Amino acid sequence: MGVNFVLAAAQMSGGGYVSIPKIIPAVLILLLWAKLLTWADKDAVAAHLPRIPINLGLLSGMIAAYFLFFLVPYYFVALPLLIVVFGAEAGIYLAIRHQKVGLQDLKGQFDAWIHSFGGKKEVTAPAGDVLLLTKSGQAIEPPTSDAPDRPSYDATQLALTDPLRKGADQIDLDSRSENNTYRYTVDCVTYAAAGLDRANAAAAISYIKAIAGMDVDDKRKPQTGQMRVVIENKKHEMKVMSAGSTAGEAMRIEFDPKKKHDYAMAELGFTEDQLTAIRESIADNDGVVLISAPKGMGLTTLMYGVLRGHDAFLKHIQTVERDPQAELDGITQNKLAPNASGEEEFKTADWVISQEPDIILINKIENPRTATELIKFTKHEEHSRRVYVGMRALSTFDALDQWRKLIGDDALAAEQLRMVINGRVLRKLCMACKVEFAPDQAMLRKLGMNPEKVTALYQARTQPLRDQKGNPIPCEFCYDLHFKGRQGVFEIMKIDDDMRAAIVGGKPIEAVFRRQRGRFLQDEALALVEAGETSVQEIKRVMKPGEAEATQAPPGAGPSGGAGSPSPKTKPPTRPAAAKR
Repeated sequence: MGVNFVLAAAQMSGGGYVSIPKIIPAVLILLLWAKLLTWADKDAVAAHLPRIPINLGLLSGMIAAYFLFFLVPYYFVALPLLIVVFGAEAGIYLAIRHQKVGLQDLKGQFDAWIHSFGGKKEVTAPAGDVLLLTKSGQAIEPPTSDAPDRPSYDATQLALTDPLRKGADQIDLDSRSENNTYRYTVDCVTYAAAGLDRANAAAAISYIKAIAGMDVDDKRKPQTGQMRVVIENKKHEMKVMSAGSTAGEAMRIEFDPKKKHDYAMAELGFTEDQLTAIRESIADNDGVVLISAPKGMGLTTLMYGVLRGHDAFLKHIQTVERDPQAELDGITQNKLAPNASGEEEFKTADWVISQEPDIILINKIENPRTATELIKFTKHEEHSRRVYVGMRALSTFDALDQWRKLIGDDALAAEQLRMVINGRVLRKLCMACKVEFAPDQAMLRKLGMNPEKVTALYQARTQPLRDQKGNPIPCEFCYDLHFKGRQGVFEIMKIDDDMRAAIVGGKPIEAVFRRQRGRFLQDEALALVEAGETSVQEIKRVMKPGEAEATQAPPGAGPSGGAGSPSPKTKPPTRPAAAKR
């Protein structure tokens, strides 16, 4: 009997306790889980989330999941359970992050991670520096510390690095005086920056001109050049423009100019109701639509976005533009000089009309004859035709009033008018560092909010963020600008029969606007305040005429955009007065 057991044992082969094909998926999941833990550890700090509790929670979940994996006897039950727990942990962290700062910035991180697996190595910048590239993509080697052009290189790094990290779309350098030597623009707001005197500004201008292929010796003639930069593994196109005088030279740098106005209509910030109204109007494709905004408030982006709502491959679309800002696919753009006379404008518009397009956009009208001919163009018995007119206006009421004055005949002005759109661009509060506060009930009532429903609002912080030891730390999301990203907000007036009768009859049109259930610009903006997207102070800023290009204090010198706690005496932005004649 014992001999039989020994013989049987001798015939058994060794090993066989671990199946390699079955363990490989578990190991791969473990590696992904480890990557999640290391990424979440760093991301929690940047997103101002509780790092230690999150780390403990994620690590505990991983240990428990693998304990169950080895405990459950059936492999095809244990492996799906492991995957479910991993997905649940990742989903919980992303949900927590979404509530705090959102997830929009993760796309860039994910794309960079995917590209890191590719065979082609992306160009990277030295740590803490901007990598300078020529237009053709050739990298500029940093000069040695004792090289004659090293001070110019350092001045260029100083001029570009901080604004690019903050998401600037424009930098202005000016060596002609000590005032306004260095400024940059982020989300339609210009900030006065420190650190560059006249000499350093001049050095940076010359260094950039050389890389952009411009004539460095000619400091007075207007010039334009192109180059590229890389910062934090992101490549940016640069359009460089310079001009000067005997006092010195000035330069404007625009980053990614081709993407500046690259927004589809649905990305502009229209509400669902507004999008529905505009799409219905696009489907009708007849009459005149006025598109308006104050200076510096995204008029070009708004016009191009609405125009992209049409199918350029099915419709014949032409534009008449003073200084076109971007190339539009499938659309014929007819250029006018910025200082073109009214007669030149009329001749160009008349020629475009003779081409019989389906849609015409003109970004500015100075000649009443042009407007009259465009109205006649929309009157076609067989084919519907649409004209979009851009104008600088503070509201739909203001735009309508300008249109009536331009035409000089209310009946003609209203006859083919279908819609008036007015917009603003406001900054969104940084989701990582915005501050919640309990608003005063009197202030809420002045703003038209219900004190019983609105118990908390948000504002930009006025004090620096601090670590556990009380040391000030920068916000890694907004770089202490207190705002990150921008949002369009719009007022839309439909020109129906009742509105047309009020215009022709010289009656107040605000009552008709209300009967249409039209929402004032302020109402749409305050809805974003109530949702925690922006602040009352930001609404006041964008509602003030001429404030769009106001220069803010340097970041770090105080809150930008007036982020102090609202006082009960704060006056709300006023609604536009009814346009009357």
